[in-house]
Amino acid sequence: MDYAFSDEVRPMSVRELTEKAKEYEWNPRIGFKFWARAAETIHHEGQVYLHEGNLAQAYLVLLRYSILVLEHLGSHPEAKAPDSRKALKPLQRRIPAIIEILEALRPQLDESYDQYLKLIAARQARRDVARESQRISSSPASRHAANDPALSWNHASQARILDVRDHQDLAVDLAKKELYRRRRHAEGAEDEEYKRRDAGFWEGWNRNALNTDPGTRSIDDDDLQRQMETTRRRLDHPDDLRASESRDRALESTPSASYSYPSINKSIPFRYVSPSLSSRTEEYSVQPPRPPKEFIDFPENEPLRPRPPPPRPDKEPLAYSSPFEASSPGTDVGPALPPKLSQTTKQERVTFRPAAYLENGEPIRPVFLPSTLRDTFMKVAADNTRQGLEMCGILCGTPVNNALFISCLLIPEQKCTSDTCETENENAIIEYCMGRDLIVIGWIHTHPTQTCFMSSRDLHTQAGYQVMMAESIAIVCAPRHTPSWGIFRLTKPPGLPHILQCTHNDTFHQHSIDNIYTDAGHPGGHVYESSNLDFELHDLRPTKH
Repeated sequence: MDYAFSDEVRPMSVRELTEKAKEYEWNPRIGFKFWARAAETIHHEGQVYLHEGNLAQAYLVLLRYSILVLEHLGSHPEAKAPDSRKALKPLQRRIPAIIEILEALRPQLDESYDQYLKLIAARQARRDVARESQRISSSPASRHAANDPALSWNHASQARILDVRDHQDLAVDLAKKELYRRRRHAEGAEDEEYKRRDAGFWEGWNRNALNTDPGTRSIDDDDLQRQMETTRRRLDHPDDLRASESRDRALESTPSASYSYPSINKSIPFRYVSPSLSSRTEEYSVQPPRPPKEFIDFPENEPLRPRPPPPRPDKEPLAYSSPFEASSPGTDVGPALPPKLSQTTKQERVTFRPAAYLENGEPIRPVFLPSTLRDTFMKVAADNTRQGLEMCGILCGTPVNNALFISCLLIPEQKCTSDTCETENENAIIEYCMGRDLIVIGWIHTHPTQTCFMSSRDLHTQAGYQVMMAESIAIVCAPRHTPSWGIFRLTKPPGLPHILQCTHNDTFHQHSIDNIYTDAGHPGGHVYESSNLDFELHDLRPTKH
């Protein structure tokens, strides 16, 4: 028995993930503050992917983080400035913990890749799939998806891959559930009632959206909790980890030729330090390898899912409905956790396909933007607009299920003129985001006297955001002109590479190419507006205007 495969779910080997982790454009002309912010962002993404069970993507971004911090940030021209040194220290302190996690992930990724090769070999021995593989690979989108580790097949953590265009409401609801869960966890308030509602929501959603019956899913929370606690203790105590015979065997079986981890500076003690992103990152643990289990045979073009049992009598299927609908007074209805993995059943997680692809074929995740955020920002910027001064805000949020959700409009300290707005006190932005498990997804600014476009200064600013996060966006608001707003990103190529190589120092200058930036909004782009997505406004300016 085996699964149906396509290029979309082919797992990447550790060697392929390692090479992909190195694929970013280091450019010391981009300010240190942008690189430090990018490092913080990808570290947070790695923790989220690890928690969601997306091990291939977690490995890629955490390895990229270690390469960026150990091989590049320390050599930046601004690295010795006091603010830069202050920002770099916490990034370096995480490295021993990340190396431990990478070492624990590698044997699991190797096992998943080996399982895939065995299953493909078994299928080819029974039937000829060459023609079907050629058909699947002929699609440009499929070829791009084959290089996206976020969609990688994993024998221990299966993913239901959904198209966000068809499931926008579901994507927002799942994000709200996850954000609520994090708040509850931070408050230490994940009680039994919360877990009960969690199970009820997922039972109903799975029966409708995934066409599965609750009889096919057996969740042993107690057993799972014991496994997670054991894994967490192993990661928190490296001495015990190294003494463990099973850990030793896993490390001995790990191929050593695929990658040598970056060397750690001798001034940094090599000991495990819990990641300092938040007090909650202790929950992000690596699941131990599981023995191979029997697989169910499906037709080749069917998605990965358990075969449903015969219909049960006298049982109506539950229709999907939002967990955020009104409830009776006094009832604490909140979002809930995703389903957990047990010994007796494989975990099926939800992963959303890329919303678009860059000009070079690189996948970009969907970004959800609260539809009222622009109006809120324009009210905050009203005084500056009346005076003809620009103003900017930072778009912060979090990744959930391979999509990005903007949940905070942050107003930083800034210096504003009629043509520019420059953020100040960058450490305050980083500390705020670290304390609330947020990443920077883009920025928004006004053109109080000009039309809606990206100036040369804007293009260089956007390059700092987009160099390490391809999904980063720039929103321009021009209230005195039509159109009055736009959502943009740099093209790649030619836009981002051209801007990164531009050496002009004057504030405004011409560029020698066209097609430097493009619209990022849906349709055609990767940004979706949602009226159901909430956000908070936070002003970091010492004197509120």
